[in-house]
Amino acid sequence: MRVRQRDIAQAAGVSQATVSLVVSGRASEGGVSARTQERVRTAMADLGYVPDPVAQSLRGGRSGLIGVFTYEPVFPATPDDYFHEFLVGIEIAAAELGRDLVLFSSTQRADGSRTIYDRGTNRLQVADGSVVLGQQRDEQELSRLAEDGYPFVSLGGYDPVPAAAWVAVDYEGAVRGLVEDLHGAGHRCLAYVRGDDDRLPSVARREAFAAATVDDETYQVPLSRLTRDVVEQWRLDGVSAVVAENPTSAESLASTVSRAGLRIPDDLSAVCLERPLRSGRTAGWSHLVIPKQEVGSRAVKVLAAILDGDLPSDHHGMIRCLPHHLGTISPVEERAARPARTVPGRQHTA
Repeated sequence: MRVRQRDIAQAAGVSQATVSLVVSGRASEGGVSARTQERVRTAMADLGYVPDPVAQSLRGGRSGLIGVFTYEPVFPATPDDYFHEFLVGIEIAAAELGRDLVLFSSTQRADGSRTIYDRGTNRLQVADGSVVLGQQRDEQELSRLAEDGYPFVSLGGYDPVPAAAWVAVDYEGAVRGLVEDLHGAGHRCLAYVRGDDDRLPSVARREAFAAATVDDETYQVPLSRLTRDVVEQWRLDGVSAVVAENPTSAESLASTVSRAGLRIPDDLSAVCLERPLRSGRTAGWSHLVIPKQEVGSRAVKVLAAILDGDLPSDHHGMIRCLPHHLGTISPVEERAARPARTVPGRQHTA
């Protein structure tokens, strides 16, 4: 039989209203003494009482639940999956804080997209607050969520919602450091292979690359247009290093370079702006280490601090990522003279 609050009240010798205050986390502000609170909690433990999170949420109390809302499916989360380490970090932090997680999966529409406001109702209210993930987000929904005063932290990207909290990766600083390493090896004519999407992480990386290479000659090509002819033309134009936007771009680049009869890094230096696929041919490439697990953990801790009133609801956190070099950046002077003269500041876009 389900234990109810009146059973707790009878066992602890207090009113049901007192039990309700203890369960909701508002006992101290309601004038309930520490001794009485402890007596109520002891009765709850003895009887095996488990609060109803939905009922608590409807009453405006704290459920102890942290929501995880994703704008696209995140399972199965294999080690190479984009969201895997974010989710690991979220789980670790929630366990450290003694919070339970709820993944909102019933928010999916018939077309596969997901929405926070199903039939006008905020589905996330079951949880005290939520961490929002997704590479393609609904800015209007997030703006409305912030206006409604619902606590949430957006994870892994910058959102154009001034009133929202977020935890993001400092791509600008990381890519700038990586480009400086390329400069140090003599590379001033660079190519960039980008994905065929406009998702938040992709856009952030492109903008960071553009900002870091304003004085270089650069060639940008989308993955769908990367061919052997393009790579061969790069060599004629003097390109000495290539930056791949993501692991998929890196794998395709490696195959195309090989078909062109070139070797990495002997003929062309190469780096990836994310950890390459562990089982792919680019596993040993130089790359950026994006601290996804730390981002996930920090997002949960920021949310908990917002709920406790220790941080403002529009808190912004930035986490650094560092280059990890495994030898696919070689000095230009070790190669034959480049067949073409580069033009600083010139940008070529396919």
